[in-house]
Amino acid sequence: MRKITLMARIRKGESDYSFQRVITERKNKPTPPMEPENATAYYFRYSENGKQVMKPAGKDFAEAVKQLRAKEIELECAARGVAAPAPTEGRKTVAFAADQFIKNQTALDKAPATVYSYTRAVNQFRESCFKVFMDEITQQDMLDHITWLRKNVPTRAHGQQNGTIRARLQYLTAFFSSAQIKNPLPMRQWPKTEERPVEAYDSEQIQTMLSKATPDEHDLILFYLCTGFRDDEGAHAIYDDINFKAHTVTVRPKPELGFTTKNGKQRVIPVPADLLDRLRERRQRSPEGALIFPNKHGRPDTCLLARVRKAASRAGFKGRVTLHKFRKTFGTRFGEAHGVVNAQKLLGHEDIKTTMKYLAETKITKSDVEALFEDVVGK
Repeated sequence: MRKITLMARIRKGESDYSFQRVITERKNKPTPPMEPENATAYYFRYSENGKQVMKPAGKDFAEAVKQLRAKEIELECAARGVAAPAPTEGRKTVAFAADQFIKNQTALDKAPATVYSYTRAVNQFRESCFKVFMDEITQQDMLDHITWLRKNVPTRAHGQQNGTIRARLQYLTAFFSSAQIKNPLPMRQWPKTEERPVEAYDSEQIQTMLSKATPDEHDLILFYLCTGFRDDEGAHAIYDDINFKAHTVTVRPKPELGFTTKNGKQRVIPVPADLLDRLRERRQRSPEGALIFPNKHGRPDTCLLARVRKAASRAGFKGRVTLHKFRKTFGTRFGEAHGVVNAQKLLGHEDIKTTMKYLAETKITKSDVEALFEDVVGK
């Protein structure tokens, strides 16, 4: 949405005036717009050809507020090179709906990563779509957006582009739903993805990574292996999450760190005694601070994957290294040893079908399952 502000000219004296910004409902304020005292006229302020301009909006407050939305649509159409439509009540522009949707994700206290994903998907759609109103969007617009994504959105070396596109379309379905509109492109027409075998680390691979790891890297690798934590859950884990007597670690929201769990719930995970011994030693080495894996500034470390990859590279590890692969290794081993339902609970999945996707077509041997984590922890 082109930024436009309603300004009131306020009389301060017989020949002295100042300008004041008018707060309106479109800024999601809980109260209706209030008419400023001593206002003599109203103006629209916005940028035009790189310069800030002020255009008259009349002397009537109610009419100026009413015309504000029409002026926004006019500027949006001009920016997109299309003719401004006749005024129509109740229609949402793409830009307005997008701004409202993104603000609502933050208001709903979604996790920062979730807000980022929605914001990125919606803003990319705004960039590629040349329709002004939401109800003008067609199936062809969605197909054109997919073409735009293929040209403009890179995928990870080991990822599938169709998987990335499907994820964007999922976010856009939620966006359309917020505007009471159905996604014009049915799911059956979305790009198809190939089912890849689930990858998990075997014991030999883990031992290779650990062989050249520093004590801190060793702690990090075993922590993810033995807890099945998501990336952010590990980065925000604190020592108070650990119950040394009960041999458990808890995943829970931490508002003080701006962190919430994926579904807002807690889960308690049993961990091996040897890992707890390592964490006790780690605490003795670094007695300050609450975080288990802080960065040098004492904040959650966003480079934990890079630290694991350094250890793997130093050891000559061959293969793909991700933190999420430790989670799948945990799910595979725990599921084989104690059943998929128990693995689902510890992984925090709402749907057991998701857990099933974590079970590797595995190189993990029977002895791996029986030993669970005992073959690597503490070595």
